[in-house]
Amino acid sequence: MRQACTYITTLLATPYSIFGIVLLSLTIAVSGCSEDPSGGSGFIDVGRDEPMIVDSALAISVFEDRPDGITTTFSAEVNDQVYLWVLWADLTEHHTVKVSWYSPEDDLDDPPFWTEQQTLTSTTGEKITWFYIDLPDITGEWFVEIHLDDDLFERSHVFWVE
Repeated sequence: MRQACTYITTLLATPYSIFGIVLLSLTIAVSGCSEDPSGGSGFIDVGRDEPMIVDSALAISVFEDRPDGITTTFSAEVNDQVYLWVLWADLTEHHTVKVSWYSPEDDLDDPPFWTEQQTLTSTTGEKITWFYIDLPDITGEWFVEIHLDDDLFERSHVFWVE
C-alpha cells in the first residue's frame, strides 16, 4: 500500500503529469461542446381528444376493410389502382378528410393530379377509410398527402410507379 501512495505522490509532483491531466480534462470538455448538433428529439401528449391516424398504408387493393398487398412500388403491367388505407381514432364529430395525389410531373405550385374528400363521423370513435386512383401512365416518384378539415396536415406517403 505504501508503494502505491509513493507512486501517486510522485505522479502528482511531476509537472508533466498535472499538465496532462488538465489537458485531457479540457479536451473532453471542449469536444463535448459542438455548435452543430447532430440529433434531437421531441414529444407530445397522446390522446389530445382530436382525430388522429393510428395506421395508414399504400396497397394494391382493400379486402374486407384491410389493406391487401401493402407496397410502395406499383407497376402498370400488374396493378390497376393505388389504394391508400387509413385507420382513424378519436373521431367524435364530423370531420372532412382530403387526400391529394401528386405526380412526378407536378411542380410544388401545381394543383395535385387528383384530390378527393370524405366526411367522417363515427359512433365508436374509430373509422377505416380508403382512397384510390387508377394507376396512371406517368412513371416515377409520386406522393399522397392526407389533410384533416382542409388545413391540418396528418400524413404523407411516397410511392413509385414503374
